[in-house]
Amino acid sequence: MFRRVDETTRKRLQRIDNALQKKVIETEIKECQRENWACMKSTSRNLRERYSDKQVSRVLRRLSTRRYRGNKYQQKGTMKYSIY
Repeated sequence: MFRRVDETTRKRLQRIDNALQKKVIETEIKECQRENWACMKSTSRNLRERYSDKQVSRVLRRLSTRRYRGNKYQQKGTMKYSIY
């Protein structure tokens, strides 16, 4: 019934939970942007209440950066690595 969980297992499970939460946040923001052409304040406020302010801000910043770059790094075969 109860099992011992070591620290590495717990950290791995936390990382999986965080990744799933970020994915949920991102899908809800993208859905709101498709419907309203922008992320509404009510949507971001609800997400910040449900999850943390830090996670929602990070996802919004990542989406903003992606939009600024024009999603060119997500297209197939355009990923270039630079030394600088």
